[in-house]
Amino acid sequence: MTNETQIKTRADGSIDTAHYMARGRHMRSQQAHGMATRGSRGLARTLPAVAVCVLAAILFAPALF
Repeated sequence: MTNETQIKTRADGSIDTAHYMARGRHMRSQQAHGMATRGSRGLARTLPAVAVCVLAAILFAPALF
């Protein structure tokens, strides 16, 4: 069993670097979108609790002094 990878080349025989750069940008974009989606789900769960804590601190902290 061999592990041969087909390299994409241009008509002149050189490696098609534009193809691989575009492919890399696409893969990075997919990863960034996935990370943003996963991160925003966690934020949506914790944001209401954080907002209540901040509001309570604003309302009750002056009464302590």
